[in-house]
Amino acid sequence: MHKLSSILLSSVFLFFFAPSSFAERYHGELCWQVFSSAQQPLWKYKFGIYEKEGGHIAFYGSIDYGPNGLSASHGNAIVVGNAIKMTIVSSDYEDGDQIWSETVAVKLDSATLNGTWDALSLESDDGEDDVLGFRSRGAINLITC
Repeated sequence: MHKLSSILLSSVFLFFFAPSSFAERYHGELCWQVFSSAQQPLWKYKFGIYEKEGGHIAFYGSIDYGPNGLSASHGNAIVVGNAIKMTIVSSDYEDGDQIWSETVAVKLDSATLNGTWDALSLESDDGEDDVLGFRSRGAINLITC
């Protein structure tokens, strides 16, 4: 009985006194098509969007490279004037062939959720010590998920 009342008391305490910083609101899923600077489609993002306490925005989801499949992706965003600035991080180990990691900086128009992106990518073939670095940029457009 003592164990049960301890659990109940702890639960009540955590419920009423938990920090408000854990509060969040789910805004649903959003998807984007990413294009090269030559307007060639490159990949798609699909994210669940969460607004954290204090107006911070976090998102978790996937990056879809088509034939290369899905990889995990996540990031955060802030609203600056009429723009939304996002940082997106993705990484994967592709079936013993290659490991890659990418950080993408995105600037979206807050009215359309379309914008531009710049990325820094690192890639290394399996069994190789060399790491190749790339910079790329282009457009990013909101699409239906």
